[in-house]
Amino acid sequence: MHTGVTEEGESGARQMTSSTTQQLDGYVSEVPIPRSDNPLAYWRNNHCRFPDLAKMARKYLSAPCTSTDGERLFSAAAHVLDEKRNRLHCDKAEKLLFIKKNLPLYLKK
Repeated sequence: MHTGVTEEGESGARQMTSSTTQQLDGYVSEVPIPRSDNPLAYWRNNHCRFPDLAKMARKYLSAPCTSTDGERLFSAAAHVLDEKRNRLHCDKAEKLLFIKKNLPLYLKK
């Protein structure tokens, strides 16, 4: 299984280590925490069991230090929801914004 996570090889390509693969397999096999629980607290409590995953969680679950991302999101929302698209349901608008924001990250792989 290759997901492009963790260490960089000499060629600069990212490869998943066997340790990270084992961590990911162990994490995926666990029962999910309730939605009401704090995910950062989960990773703080389980960082010894899943050190590579905890490192990524700290990076991706933390709040950005500036409001620039939020401002960009509002700007993108203005392009999705305008006078011509005023009947677009909020669920569809949310999905369009999610794709607009995350598709470039997926295509970099």
